Amino acid sequence: MSNINNGQQMTGPGNAEPGRKKPMSMGWGIGLSMGAVWFATHCGGGFATGNQEVNFYVKFGWYSVFLPIIAMILLGWGHRNALVLAKDHKAYNYKAYANVLYHPYEKQFGIIFEFGNLMLIACAVSTAIAGAGSLLQSTMGLNYGIGITSVGFITLLLTIFGGGLIIKALNFKTYFLIPTLGLLAYLGIEAGALQWQNFIATKETFGTGFGEAVWLMLIYVGFQSFTAMPMLSAAQNIKTTKECNWFMFFGTLFNGVFLLLVCLMLLGFAPGSVKQTLPVYYVTTHLGIDWLKVLYSLILFVALLGSGVALTFAAVARFESVIKPEGMFESLRVRRIFVSFVTIAICTGISIFGLTNIVVKGYGSVGYIGLFFVLIPEIIVGTIKIRNNARKRKEMGIDEEAL
Repeated sequence: MSNINNGQQMTGPGNAEPGRKKPMSMGWGIGLSMGAVWFATHCGGGFATGNQEVNFYVKFGWYSVFLPIIAMILLGWGHRNALVLAKDHKAYNYKAYANVLYHPYEKQFGIIFEFGNLMLIACAVSTAIAGAGSLLQSTMGLNYGIGITSVGFITLLLTIFGGGLIIKALNFKTYFLIPTLGLLAYLGIEAGALQWQNFIATKETFGTGFGEAVWLMLIYVGFQSFTAMPMLSAAQNIKTTKECNWFMFFGTLFNGVFLLLVCLMLLGFAPGSVKQTLPVYYVTTHLGIDWLKVLYSLILFVALLGSGVALTFAAVARFESVIKPEGMFESLRVRRIFVSFVTIAICTGISIFGLTNIVVKGYGSVGYIGLFFVLIPEIIVGTIKIRNNARKRKEMGIDEEAL
């Protein structure tokens, strides 16, 4: 049984039988791998610029020492519930998941959910283009307008003509980006130790209030709540709720610690880092390690480009079937090229406003939608539905581990 269509029916583990117990399994292996998927999704090119960390945490001073952890606990709870619901109902794509989460009001709230998801894609592609343009401006002195136009054009070419090898190569960006950013965080925390320790000791907040800091943290969690979507398709190997609990543990640990480390690094170079479009690049210019600055710049550029290409493909996958296959659009390739061109043209236009404006205003707007229509429903409604599903399984005689 499945509830993909009506949001009501619930399924148990595929190999469970009434009255029989499944073999005991720790479940931490699946949880660890899924936690790594979340980590890779969260710590992409936009994260690696440091702009998100500055505008949602570091600009509030010493509050950035503990708010990132609270944020990832809340996000981990929402993501955990999303995977449990996906597992219970075999809802492995965002439309099926929306039907499950919002039932019986999926028609009303599903539209808002999809709108937020599309806004996030637009902001993310725009961030990739704007970030790469700012990087070219900082490292090569290239005019920002020329930079974003060039990046948009390269992204379009890779989207249209990029073979599988190029796309796979771009997907490996995470394996280089995270270690490089981790090394930078270690060196930066060490170099700025006196500064960030002083902020903590004096409880310096740059004149901002705690309420504002908490609200921006919630907005950050709100737009990050949409990062559950790419994990749904990878959740088909999850069989038990215990595995989802392990996912929450590992994912919260990885993301919370790494987010905190980057925030501490940037706090160590505040208030200078707070005023930068590319705060992490700003730190590399103060460490005095030329090869590391070059390495970071190169990997960040590739990561931003890869994010732009991957998310453009997501837009193509969503809209290629919407265009009627008539006339010049009879060819699937033509439809895909058209969607790619329109997506990149719009996002390049948005990137004119600059990386900081996109992060603050664009992601901020998505954050409102994500907070009220994704995260809060996942935590409240999701928890109720998960408990009801567990009760039904128990009544059916299905014994799933760690319900």
